[in-house]
Amino acid sequence: MTLATKLFKQSAEDLQTALESIDDLQSRVIVIDNDKLPYDQAIYKLDKDLLDQCNEVNVSFNNVETAYNDRIVGVCKTDMFWRVTQINSSVSPVEYSLVCTKLTGGGYPALTKGGVVGLGSTVSFLHPNGTVTDFPCNDRIQEELSIGFGYTFGFDPRNYYGLKYYNEPYSDDIGDTLVGGFIGTITQGQSTLTIMNPVGAGLSEPLAIGQIIEATDLNVFSGTTKITGITTGLVDLRDIEPLVGIAETLSKVNIITVDSVALRSVRAPLDNGNYGNFEVLDDPANFADSGREKYSLSKDADPFIPQTVGIMQTANIGAGVSIALDNSGHPTAAMAWNPTLNGYSIEPSGVPIIRPPKVGSGKCFWRVGFSAYPRASVGSAAKAAEDATLTVEVDDIASLYGTLSSCSAALETAITDAVGVSSTKETALVGDASARTTKEEGLNALREERNEDYSLPIFGMRVGIGAQNEIVDRLNTLQQHLDDLTIRNVIDS
Repeated sequence: MTLATKLFKQSAEDLQTALESIDDLQSRVIVIDNDKLPYDQAIYKLDKDLLDQCNEVNVSFNNVETAYNDRIVGVCKTDMFWRVTQINSSVSPVEYSLVCTKLTGGGYPALTKGGVVGLGSTVSFLHPNGTVTDFPCNDRIQEELSIGFGYTFGFDPRNYYGLKYYNEPYSDDIGDTLVGGFIGTITQGQSTLTIMNPVGAGLSEPLAIGQIIEATDLNVFSGTTKITGITTGLVDLRDIEPLVGIAETLSKVNIITVDSVALRSVRAPLDNGNYGNFEVLDDPANFADSGREKYSLSKDADPFIPQTVGIMQTANIGAGVSIALDNSGHPTAAMAWNPTLNGYSIEPSGVPIIRPPKVGSGKCFWRVGFSAYPRASVGSAAKAAEDATLTVEVDDIASLYGTLSSCSAALETAITDAVGVSSTKETALVGDASARTTKEEGLNALREERNEDYSLPIFGMRVGIGAQNEIVDRLNTLQQHLDDLTIRNVIDS
């Protein structure tokens, strides 16, 4: 037997061994995934039970919100007020510059960013009696600094309830292609999407051209949208600092180009106080559903990173390596991060420090409104329109509101009844702490068993399939060369 023939025979045997290993691993994946089914079913039932309770409370909150809004529509309350943008003390009498502003749960723009000098960096609320109270423009940051809930004047907010899940790659179903989630911003008509999370914090590493981008809650793209380019840029993350743990003026983030243009602009935050939630998915076309590549993962795939923190929806009941009942009021945008970096910096300067993303179930804003409406001008009975401006002397600021008629008994009763129902449902969810804790602990105990005995072994086998496929590819290449007479003649000479 010639040397070339001997090498060809050995590589053929190694190739057969690798193919048999792939077949064995694929069979074991199917068996273990089937053995995991009872845990999946039990977790699904308990998840759904808790999620249904949360949704009942949230729906009751929404019903209260509707009842309050009916007063605004019924014209016995208003959601408009005068905001002071400047006080000119250089003239006598002192002059106040005002803008008619509508209540919003998403906070208010800091007008000084637009070049206005004076009180524009706060919401300077002009009361009907002529006094002025300053509130922070956006309490997402103020909340973390324990300064207070600035923009909630005019509202009686409630935090929604939900199940927060912590998902890691090894817990994904064998057909799941999710890479991770993030808060993003994009301009209508543009195709560059900014990931509002610093490079190196967990999501930037698995990003790749060809992956699919989905906007989970908004109609941003038409059809399947894929990444065509990945670069970096500097972005001010301070407006969402409490969510991602960044306090720097500028942070290095990924900016991705996609093959579609945005149908709408997405800012951070949106007008309702939430954030644009996007997900990165591996292209399913890259995942074979048959043959030796079936269930295959790269041999370098990390089972734990990135971790995605999100709020459970009906479509992903059962997801995650662990869950927790959430009532934090933080925005619902799912975010991916690297938990091994918690408390550490990704830059030599020592900043920014990576912290767990602040993900929650969001807020419901009961629009209490005001009994006095902004007048169009001093002495006028007409109502001011949104964004209308006035400049008035200090002696006139106490006469810029008119009084609305009292609300009907039916409108007030509707609010009282809706509040009573929501209180009853909320008490049913959180009042029996022992039962709720038992469900949470039971769910996490079931998940831990599923993690250790099923999900992690399945992930390891899928990585093994990927490694064996690399061996097959390598041996196929070797055999092609060993079968080439140019090479054989040299080896056998």
